[in-house]
Amino acid sequence: MTRSKVSHHLKQVLHPLHSTLTTAEQKRIFVRPKKGVRKIVIATNIAETSITIDDCVCVIDTGRVKENRYDHARKMATLLQTWVSIASAKQRRGRAGRVRSGVCYHLFSSQTRDDEMDEYTLPEMLRVPLDETVLQIKMLDLGAVREFLGSAVNPPEAAAINDSLSSLRSMNALCDEDNRLTPLGFHLATLPVSPRIGKMIVYVVFERGVRA
Repeated sequence: MTRSKVSHHLKQVLHPLHSTLTTAEQKRIFVRPKKGVRKIVIATNIAETSITIDDCVCVIDTGRVKENRYDHARKMATLLQTWVSIASAKQRRGRAGRVRSGVCYHLFSSQTRDDEMDEYTLPEMLRVPLDETVLQIKMLDLGAVREFLGSAVNPPEAAAINDSLSSLRSMNALCDEDNRLTPLGFHLATLPVSPRIGKMIVYVVFERGVRA
């Protein structure tokens, strides 16, 4: 669903809310409906902390979220559906009644909350490949990668850092001897995509330039 829809028979207006909507489309969720019309916003977890809809009085929380996870053993990134953290569930609950009385319905049991949910969301640095982060560290000349990442509040595992360094060296983005940034690595660091996709883009552009 990409556009707001109005059901004239049921007197409801539906608004999607996700990060790929245009600014104009996102602003529609703040428009108050006419008297007798119920506004329903179907949102991703962008609604947890980013917005406050002043006429929102009821939240229905599925308790689920899709997260990027990286399996260092298989060297594979996946998009998994999992339970939200308890902290995220509280944020979702807070979307109702921000400026007036409200109610929230959580579609999970207290047992699920206690047994299945983590207290807080795992930091993204611990869930995704570090290739892009390593390139940024090298481009900004922030020092040795392991020491810099080790100073983080939640530092990644040594295996994750080693995997990223090895991956970038295999792509010729880093020098084998001292992990210096290569010319290709510099270009990959400036592209807003993963290094593997960036390398493909650079090579395609180079090949077309040679043919021209």
